[in-house]
Amino acid sequence: MQNQSMSSLPPHHFYSTESSLRHPKRFFKEMFSDLWLGRGLAFTLAKRDLAAQYRQSLLGYVWAFLPVLGVTGLFTFLKLSGAMQLSNSGIPYLLFSLVGTTLWQLFVDALNSPLAQMNSGRSMLIKLNFPRESLLIAGIIKIWVNFGIRMLIVIPVVIFFLWKGEVTLNFWSPILFLGGTLAVMFFGLALGLFLVPLGVLFQDVQKALAMLISFWMFITPVVIPIPEAGFASKLMPINPVTPLLDNTRMWLLGMHAEYITSFGWVVLVSLVCFLWSWLVLRVSFPHIIARMGM
Repeated sequence: MQNQSMSSLPPHHFYSTESSLRHPKRFFKEMFSDLWLGRGLAFTLAKRDLAAQYRQSLLGYVWAFLPVLGVTGLFTFLKLSGAMQLSNSGIPYLLFSLVGTTLWQLFVDALNSPLAQMNSGRSMLIKLNFPRESLLIAGIIKIWVNFGIRMLIVIPVVIFFLWKGEVTLNFWSPILFLGGTLAVMFFGLALGLFLVPLGVLFQDVQKALAMLISFWMFITPVVIPIPEAGFASKLMPINPVTPLLDNTRMWLLGMHAEYITSFGWVVLVSLVCFLWSWLVLRVSFPHIIARMGM
């Protein structure tokens, strides 16, 4: 009877002071194994969070694209009224700003997602033993759902300007656009993951990030094309988000993308940063969770 009762108990997990990196093969195997094992929980968490996010609002999922429409409408009005003089991008300004704002919001969502997911799952992290990557995957699912909702507005606008003959599309446009959106999201996730170890312990990181994002938008060609002269004309091209966002917008509209080399370098750096940040997070998780419980 005793043996039978013992066999029915769930498996135990043992922790030691020995660094997990002393067994690198096992460590990396567990990293990717947990990524796969956590997929079911991730979908459950994402479904719960999305339902809770819009449950108590009259407009529901409309809030996913209202901020994008608000920013686009404001800057379109400023340009048409003559209150703001901008360089010519070769794209109808409404389309330029709408696609740029949509891609920028994708980047911001990805940047905020890792830290937001860890903070929202704080009680789970302290009390339960589960693949921590579930929280990150759930965040990615929510990013794509919200992005998909916003694209329901972008696609009809693109079709309208396509019908007017002001933009052109080709066979590769949707494929390149999808690759560009993945790159935009991945860069945001890589930076966001890098901030998690400090961000879950100190609220200053999240507050500073909100301030940085507000400034960062105006040195990125989101609603303002890269000027031909002045300080911004030199600053915008070296902004790592610029090649990702500008190329992706151009690919969607079937136009020539200018920053191909920069795009490749940013994607490569994103990959290295993401893997390094994920590794650091895995190693530091026991210490982070211990501090959370204090």
